[in-house]
Amino acid sequence: MESDGFSYSTDQLHGLAGGIRDTAVKLFTVHDRFEEVMASTRAALGDDEFAHAYWQSGGSRLAAIGEALDLLKKAVGAQEPNVRAASANYRASDEAGTIRG
Repeated sequence: MESDGFSYSTDQLHGLAGGIRDTAVKLFTVHDRFEEVMASTRAALGDDEFAHAYWQSGGSRLAAIGEALDLLKKAVGAQEPNVRAASANYRASDEAGTIRG
């Protein structure tokens, strides 16, 4: 019974490691694209009254989106190596141990 639980936990951890790696790649891509779009929008709007009105009405929302993406990028970037290392450790212990699932 414990062997099945160990195998299940190991499989879940390997799946989590793969999932967080995929999430990190996609999140970094979204973050970079958001930065590009913001820079393009600023350049396209210029510095006239319309641009000021646009940034006044939607600027705080866009800034919040940017801050949220920064926070997620940092969190995923900080945790991905930990999950990957745990997955590798479990894999190594499974290969070296006598418990096989």
